[in-house]
Amino acid sequence: MSGRTARAARQAALDGLDPRGPGTGAVLVAYIHDEDVSHSWHMSLMEMVAHDLGNAGRVMSGGWIAVRYGTDGLAEARNKVVRSFLDERDAEWMLWLDTDMGFNADVVDRLIESADPVERPIVGALAFSWKEIGADGMGGYRCAPRPVILDWQTKGAESGFLGRASYPVNSLVQCSAVGSALVLIHRSVFVKIRDRYGDHWYDRIPNPSTGGNLIGEDLSFCMRAAAVQLPVFVNTAVRTSHHKSLWVGELDYWSAVVAPPATERATALVVTDSTEAAEPFMVSLRASTGLVDVVAVVADEETEQAWAKVGARTFLAPEGTPGWRFNQGLVETLHDPAPWILVVKDDVRLHPGWLDHCQYVAEIRDTPVVGLLDPANYASVAMEQASTLLVRRSYIDETGAGWDGPGVLAHEGYQGWPVDEIVLAARYRGMFAGALGAVAEHEGARVEVLASDAALVVERFAAEREERPPGHRVHNVQGEAAPIP
Repeated sequence: MSGRTARAARQAALDGLDPRGPGTGAVLVAYIHDEDVSHSWHMSLMEMVAHDLGNAGRVMSGGWIAVRYGTDGLAEARNKVVRSFLDERDAEWMLWLDTDMGFNADVVDRLIESADPVERPIVGALAFSWKEIGADGMGGYRCAPRPVILDWQTKGAESGFLGRASYPVNSLVQCSAVGSALVLIHRSVFVKIRDRYGDHWYDRIPNPSTGGNLIGEDLSFCMRAAAVQLPVFVNTAVRTSHHKSLWVGELDYWSAVVAPPATERATALVVTDSTEAAEPFMVSLRASTGLVDVVAVVADEETEQAWAKVGARTFLAPEGTPGWRFNQGLVETLHDPAPWILVVKDDVRLHPGWLDHCQYVAEIRDTPVVGLLDPANYASVAMEQASTLLVRRSYIDETGAGWDGPGVLAHEGYQGWPVDEIVLAARYRGMFAGALGAVAEHEGARVEVLASDAALVVERFAAEREERPPGHRVHNVQGEAAPIP
């Protein structure tokens, strides 16, 4: 019997199966590889085979296909696997297992339980990838894990796949696409795509809305499946690990630090002329902590009403520089003094845990001025600058936050945001620390320093340095020196 005749006979026999019946039940395991595989994949694979031998035997019945990918790339290697699966093998299902995945021994059984040849012919396990969320300023990128549960979305003139920000735990989720890292696919899916597109299951599809950029081979497969009316699912109860390389830096360390709960209250001073900023600011603050009250220093009655409506105390100060208005607001806080003052813009969104981290850093570094992190501002990431500050009230009362002396929060000569002097003065005195786990993200435009204000900061700093030499403090290093061998 010729190869073409054998292929036709095999396909006819398989096509005769009732798609809602048990079929063969066999699962063929497929993977593509280069010269290396992850140890977690190797261990998981051995445990899966052992489990299969002692239970349903689906993998032992279905067999294996492994293809080394080369200059033709991933798409051609995956196409080659599928072609061999359809033309040379009889298994009902195929399971892609990328060689950087870790998984539980019963992964095949659990995916089979949630799959169905007609209703759910494509079911992926819950997998995660690293998404590059921004440059780290050192040639690398900050990364964050994202679930590979993708939807096709259009924003403006561009369309494409967008990963979901969250997912329901232990659930079967329908989506537009899933990666091929660990996914179970029924034989009929590949047959239907072949009938329409030929042997091009994984050829990359250009995206015309992004100038013809090629969509990944696994997502291109999902697009073809959708075109032949086949749905895609992810079973979030089937968990995996994904061995990936990434850049690890200081922000990753601080974001993983669990700071002890804050115990001291604070008052947020907001100098604002915006009615629209009131509600989102207060929602952000209340979602992050219950230890902070707000005094909004406003310019007119309309703004006063907007901030009062959402629970802020208000102080009407229609004229004057931001520094003058801050100082007027500080006087208003004397009615109910809290140990800390938060100097903050009205467009800031405070992330949960910010006050915990600020008070933790203030305690371990013994500092009265703490800078919060704006992750979009590299100067803030390096803590060379901070536009949001938590300042201890006793420091303002006894020393002064800037160079104007005790009781003064901000110099009133600056025309723009007046915190640079506060930061510089605290650093000069050895009384500033950055809390990189305390995130205060700006929704609006980046805080820019006016040229005139920058010149004034330099001038005032020079005068201060001439009058009072620096009093830097050296923090004690914990631990002991290593012994000399």
